[in-house]
Amino acid sequence: MPDIKPIGGNTHICLKNNGDVKCTETALTLKHLLEEEIAVVYERTLSQDASDTKKYFEENVRIELKNDYLASIPEMKPAAKLVGHHSSKHTGSDKTRDNPGAMKTVLSWFSGRDLDYTTGFMRYGMRYQNGRLIVPLTGTYNIYSFLCLTENNDSPEMRTENENANNTLVRHAMYKYNVKLAREVKLATSVQTHRQSTNRNFNAFSSQISTLVQLEAGDEISVKISDIALTFYPGDNFFGVHMI
Repeated sequence: MPDIKPIGGNTHICLKNNGDVKCTETALTLKHLLEEEIAVVYERTLSQDASDTKKYFEENVRIELKNDYLASIPEMKPAAKLVGHHSSKHTGSDKTRDNPGAMKTVLSWFSGRDLDYTTGFMRYGMRYQNGRLIVPLTGTYNIYSFLCLTENNDSPEMRTENENANNTLVRHAMYKYNVKLAREVKLATSVQTHRQSTNRNFNAFSSQISTLVQLEAGDEISVKISDIALTFYPGDNFFGVHMI
């Protein structure tokens, strides 16, 4: 009968495999077992990820069908209108003339319960956040925006600055943002020359946009302008969307 060599418990480990007991070096054995377990877990993770992705698309299809059904009911079509709110978000330090052509989001809007005391409203799932209206359903929407643009000519310095701006273009645009795209997309724009003031102390003109667009659930709609200082008196401004 062959001699049985003693096994060092500190350096070797004995495991049962298919009815046999095999003793090997502890470090190598554990390394092999860990690699096998990692491969199993990785394969399980890939399978779960594929299953979750399939489930996500299946649920989206059902949501789209639900959207089509809800969109067929006129009384339940999402709609919102925001009106301008004078706030510190429109200060002289926020002028884009320091960076010509840069578009800045118009942020001063009444929202939430404050809309109850205005001509604005939010209905059937519409939400507002950080200057953006968020649509709850996929469909065709009318988007619109009106901006009353004003500037003071009280001081000689201000008059000179405004006269120098008369040859520049004023850009007013509406954008959409969706987390799936991770970028903003321009939906509509209005461009006009900076108007020459007929009043020595005050200059006022306006810009408006209205168009039909196809939006997806979760799209965030915002209003931007190339010179945010022109919206210093936003009381007459409004912006909104409604599903048609």
